[in-house]
Amino acid sequence: MTKPTLNAWFCCFFCKSKYAPFNCLIKELSAHRNEEKCWLLFRENSGLQNVTFFDEGPSCIRDKGQTTLIDITRMECSNCGEHLGGKIVHVHERHPIIREGQYVVQLTKKP
Repeated sequence: MTKPTLNAWFCCFFCKSKYAPFNCLIKELSAHRNEEKCWLLFRENSGLQNVTFFDEGPSCIRDKGQTTLIDITRMECSNCGEHLGGKIVHVHERHPIIREGQYVVQLTKKP
């Protein structure tokens, strides 16, 4: 007998297109949480859909009291162009959780 899989998805806040399966969520990056948004970390083989990637640039991620310098591509909804987060393409320092190929997704809270 196989275990049923959860068919829940994170969807674009604006156009409601599904883009990230809930099953691939690793954790919330709580150091990046504020009243307006929070950031989530997803596995590298998440099977994202309805997204487009753009320019690569430097950024940093704070987790477990450690700040890690990364290079990340901008990820947008391919249906409406809304910024959704990014894909980590390079990690400059060793980190116990942050890896190249993972996705960082921004969830915007409703006004």
